[in-house]
Amino acid sequence: MDPFAKYTIIDWIAFLQVLLIWFYMAYRSGQWIISVACSKGWRWWNRKNKKALALDSFYEAFNLNSLQPGSVVVVTTQSGMTIQIHKPKEEGRG
Repeated sequence: MDPFAKYTIIDWIAFLQVLLIWFYMAYRSGQWIISVACSKGWRWWNRKNKKALALDSFYEAFNLNSLQPGSVVVVTTQSGMTIQIHKPKEEGRG
């Protein structure tokens, strides 16, 4: 205890304050690093390929979720290509 005898209570309070600030900064920077890593990982985990994105856009553009079983939607493009979408009737339900 002899080496610590020359330090006053003010020195110990200042040291404790520096230590608390250091731990707080380490905690906050760790929090930031983890949040960035999780957001990047979440985007990577939920990524979609071009076909899935195109199909999602197709569903959205023609409101295919509201298509009733047994009905048909016919779409003709400007170049004359015809796309026919048929939702089959659900068998065995009801």
